[in-house]
Amino acid sequence: MNKPARPPQVEEIQGRVVSRKALAGTASEHTGIVIETNSGENFRLQRVGGNPFADTETKKLVGQVVRVRGVRLGDIFRFTDVVS
Repeated sequence: MNKPARPPQVEEIQGRVVSRKALAGTASEHTGIVIETNSGENFRLQRVGGNPFADTETKKLVGQVVRVRGVRLGDIFRFTDVVS
């Protein structure tokens, strides 16, 4: 019997938000919003409930160092809140 998959853990990460090419060389290539964490990891940043390709609220974070709360899903960080 297989164990059910654990739901992703909610966590907070901090880093600089930048706009750059995401998924280069694929049919899904686009300019995306990425958070470069203090530990050197990079995640495509997506707001829960926002358009993953063109979310104006996420775009407002570009150029800022922020702390966000959410879950890691592979190379994506889906956030619910920007934590002060």
